[in-house]
Amino acid sequence: MENDKSYSKYLVIFIDILGSQNRDDFEKAYKINSIFHEELEKNNKNDLPHTVYFRKIYTFSDCSYIFYGFKENVPEEKRDEGKLFTTALCNCEPIFLRFIKEKIMFRGGISYGDAYVDPSKSMFFGKAVNRAYQLESNVAIHPRIVVDNYVAEELLRNVSFQMNQAIEKNNTCEIPLSEMIPLFGHGLVEQDVDNKFIFNYLHMPQFNLLYNNCYSSGEEFIKEFINFCEEQIEENTEYKIIDKYFYALRFALDKLPPSCKE
Repeated sequence: MENDKSYSKYLVIFIDILGSQNRDDFEKAYKINSIFHEELEKNNKNDLPHTVYFRKIYTFSDCSYIFYGFKENVPEEKRDEGKLFTTALCNCEPIFLRFIKEKIMFRGGISYGDAYVDPSKSMFFGKAVNRAYQLESNVAIHPRIVVDNYVAEELLRNVSFQMNQAIEKNNTCEIPLSEMIPLFGHGLVEQDVDNKFIFNYLHMPQFNLLYNNCYSSGEEFIKEFINFCEEQIEENTEYKIIDKYFYALRFALDKLPPSCKE
């Protein structure tokens, strides 16, 4: 019934593609929207009946909203928000790696809270929707994805819990702990120079099978992105564009291990 409709809790990810206002290329616009849907379709194949969360994605022009929430009738003891946030960001990382591979720059915001989503009408609204947009449009400024404090803190809590459990079981585990840590979500969020939490979408490119077919290592993938940023800085004269690539360059350089930095 209409009166039964109400807000639910969602993790909301809003993404805006940068530099697209002057883009008239149909193929480029189609590729941007396809990347969102192709990656989410891959994730949906893994959305087995026993999983406690679901995903929805809406794209329009050069923007996208991605929603993660708990399935109906999931018992309260299984509604671990930190685990939901960690899973969502891990699942979304391949989307942004594909954008980087295609040299498409983006900015975004991630929030959690009340929202209403009606897939049958492609309708969504609520405080969490507005908050994600505000983080992208008013806070991010640079090509980065700003994460609301509550989301970041709960994710970090979950990661810490998972790591502590792994340390306790490490004596009986065949996989080295150093290799397992990124899989728990360690490094997914970090604090930027202005102390804002951001999504580290270069968290573990080496684990994405798509890039194992194109690059010999995660470092090679990051170095290619670094070279692209340096080329754009050299070729452009507009401060706003140069500043965008300087930020991306610093972000990528920070993800290289010391042995790979020249």
